Amino acid sequence: MEKYWTYLWLLLTCIIILVPLTFLFLWCIKHLKKICITTFTLLQDKYHKTQIKKELQEKKESIINPKADDTAHTDEDYQEVIEAAIGENESSEPDTSTQVLSFPDKRKNSTVENRAGEGGSIPNSSTSSLPEEPLHHAATKETAEPTVAQPSFLNEKTKKQLDRISVEANFLKNEGKFEEYEKKIIEGLALDPTNLELTKMLADLYFTLGSHKKALSLLKKIIERDPEDHKSLRQIGEIYFINGDNQTAELLVEKAINLKPDSPKYNLSLVEIYYNTDRVNDAIACMEKIIKLRPANTNYLLTLAELYEEINDITNAKKHYFNILEFEPSNEKAKKKLKQYSE
Repeated sequence: MEKYWTYLWLLLTCIIILVPLTFLFLWCIKHLKKICITTFTLLQDKYHKTQIKKELQEKKESIINPKADDTAHTDEDYQEVIEAAIGENESSEPDTSTQVLSFPDKRKNSTVENRAGEGGSIPNSSTSSLPEEPLHHAATKETAEPTVAQPSFLNEKTKKQLDRISVEANFLKNEGKFEEYEKKIIEGLALDPTNLELTKMLADLYFTLGSHKKALSLLKKIIERDPEDHKSLRQIGEIYFINGDNQTAELLVEKAINLKPDSPKYNLSLVEIYYNTDRVNDAIACMEKIIKLRPANTNYLLTLAELYEEINDITNAKKHYFNILEFEPSNEKAKKKLKQYSE
């Protein structure tokens, strides 16, 4: 009897173990093809993504830092482009030092920089070592006209792709996803390397993020195609100002202002240059123009009042502190200054 129960127990154990295994085996055979296809597809997608990422990185490097044999432009070519945009030829020799440039203490504590307001702040110059070669020098020999890349003719399919990329890029920018925004622009430039609008978007991104060396390379290309692009001229001027080349910076910013005289941001850049070169009276005159453009901007009014204080013109300083309180009655700094002058 005991032997009978032993056999029965063994039989039941085998059934409990073997039946699920049998069903599992049959299920694997049935779905093996699907599993293999899914696995292969996933691996293929991963490989393609890796290849696309690699290609985009290579394209990014070629756009920002073109190889010598891929471009006909020389330093003299770029100098001619900048000189043509400025409309001036300078004869002074540049400082060819490649060390990181620094500003006087006055620049670091500039009231203009501290009171910039409305998008007029200037990136910190302490970490910048750009440009490696100065553009501001006299041409010592005749050079050939630079060969400017001409817009390519695109088929309708590529145009639609570029339109889609532009929309997606702007969406990513508005979402603050700047890394994806950069990749999307480079994806568009891979389709059309001569696309001026995408080049401007990428240059503006690098300028905003403080990657001035990358920005300058792209801004030069923009100026070649459109010498009157006032935004690019002002940004190049800012880069040279940050690196201590105030003379070139002033010429470029003045050209930008001539093209767009109603821009407070451009005029504020000129105020920075004047202040950094000890021309406070010129800075004040330029700030007065900005106030006429934006009379209710208390940041600008505060900057102007502080500039008048620097030349000991207390009457005008007080006048502008009063103007600040008209637009912003709770402004503590203006209250404190007026109280100080009334004592």
